[in-house]
Amino acid sequence: MQAYNYRSTHYMQRRSAIVIGAGIAGLATARSLAKRGYQVTVFERNQKAVGASIRNFGMIWPIGQPTGRLYEIALRSKSIWKQVCTDAGLWFEEKGSLHLAYNDLEWQVINDFAAANNTIRPVAVLNAAQSGAVNPENLKGALFSSDEMIVEARDVIEKLPAYLHTRYGIQFYFSKAITAIDHRYVLSGNERYEADKIFVCSG
Repeated sequence: MQAYNYRSTHYMQRRSAIVIGAGIAGLATARSLAKRGYQVTVFERNQKAVGASIRNFGMIWPIGQPTGRLYEIALRSKSIWKQVCTDAGLWFEEKGSLHLAYNDLEWQVINDFAAANNTIRPVAVLNAAQSGAVNPENLKGALFSSDEMIVEARDVIEKLPAYLHTRYGIQFYFSKAITAIDHRYVLSGNERYEADKIFVCSG
């Protein structure tokens, strides 16, 4: 996408989208739009995203979603991440997750959850001896789920933009803050960028 002077009256002829923020949410939004045929431009105010995507991201966590539509969406998200990481040469590992019970209430919740979901999710109840290298004091057992997957957040943030540019033609502007947003355009200082749709993914 080309930069235009603030007074430009240029109108886009193709379906286009601007995404503000190159964190995980912004990158995922940009990929989704590009796969739908949009010409996508991403703006990031820093040299690379350094906010919540670095602090909070790293585990693909389907078990955190309730059974039903949200769980199915989480599984679809995981499958997309596997495909993207494989195509982009990014490290990932399907390690699953372990949820420990140290009192009777926690142990009851784990058993109830497993009983209600053992035909829907890949979960299993483990006794204390089967729970592995964890604190054994007062440990009653654990719930194991094989759905979960680990990615390296810093690696993803650093390398995924190059993959998205090569694979989908997504244009990235780093160290360029967006200072104003209005219908069909954004401003970065006195530079104006227009698009059919604008998505704010700033965290």
